[in-house]
Amino acid sequence: MGCYVSSGGSRAMTTLEHIKESFYPSGAGEEALMLDALKKGIRGDSEVVSTYEQQLKRHFGASEAIATSSGYGSLVVALSAMGLKPGDNVLLTPTCPLCTVYALTFLRLEPVFCDISPDDFTIDLAMAEQLINDRTKAIIDIPMWGYPVDAQRVGEFAHSKGLFYLLDIALAHKATWRGQLLWKWADMATFSTHHSKTLVTGEGGAVLTDNRELAHRARAFTQCHFNEAQPVLNFSLSGLQAALGIARLQRLEQDVQHRLDTMQTISQRLRNPFLHPLPVLAGGEPAGTRLLIRSLTGCNKSLLAFQIQSGIPSDIALYNCKALYQYPVLHERHASCPNAERMLSSITTIPVHPEIGMPEIDTIVNVLNRFQPSDIKEEQL
Repeated sequence: MGCYVSSGGSRAMTTLEHIKESFYPSGAGEEALMLDALKKGIRGDSEVVSTYEQQLKRHFGASEAIATSSGYGSLVVALSAMGLKPGDNVLLTPTCPLCTVYALTFLRLEPVFCDISPDDFTIDLAMAEQLINDRTKAIIDIPMWGYPVDAQRVGEFAHSKGLFYLLDIALAHKATWRGQLLWKWADMATFSTHHSKTLVTGEGGAVLTDNRELAHRARAFTQCHFNEAQPVLNFSLSGLQAALGIARLQRLEQDVQHRLDTMQTISQRLRNPFLHPLPVLAGGEPAGTRLLIRSLTGCNKSLLAFQIQSGIPSDIALYNCKALYQYPVLHERHASCPNAERMLSSITTIPVHPEIGMPEIDTIVNVLNRFQPSDIKEEQL
């Protein structure tokens, strides 16, 4: 079915002017922890950072956790720890955020785009098989908006080819696969604690791994000692962000459960024959970062316009999401990834964070159920 525009005339029909895109948590004990950090020291090698890393290890069941200054920094740290060299190829999907690719190009690695599965964000292993060559060193899977990927199958495939398997879980902190946290299927996992994520410290990130050798190498990029022999990088996290992380880890499970409950409530109340919640891959549990709604017309432009006009934000509109090789900055890395293009051109995101209560849910459901495509072709816009 072709692309359509909506019937127009829509306005937010409640007293709520708009729904917030992100959740900015705050709670009891945060100020005390911040003040304590100021007293004890806020350098990247301070006691509070070590405490935060210990709590990350316990919370995520990791042998090692390395706090970093950003999600981008955590990717650079992990890729460097793997020993990848300039010119090495890394397979990844073009549905991921630009910053994932920028970590590769910063290290002068070659991003090679591989398609996703038709109905989820798992990398297409049949295409990956064709793309692997003697320069390929790693595969990165990116479970977008918290929707799980088949990490077990991809991890087994990567290891059978002698490749590292890295999961960028910036949007999937608590996603699971086959009963355990998604990241556990990878050699290393990285994530961000930027304000738009489920665990929020303003800025920050982390690397998780059960491989002590990889962890030892990774720490060289966060607790480095500058010397005259070779250039080094410093992606250490400050003590203030670590103190926030300690406080907010305590409420992460509660926040994620709210997100999952909200996703379920909206999905169950959706009655629009043109829209359908994107199915969660069987065997997995989402992280609750966003709810994904797919337009059965095959095109999301009219849905996005209707949604934004009605006061509901969408990451697809906010970030102009499309296959990464379709951006001018990456046009020289063009690939044929029809599933990725089809996915990003047909979905929208719905916020489900802890500030989404019943009034917001009512608004979201009302707007989605009122959406009606018209017979005006998208090309005529």
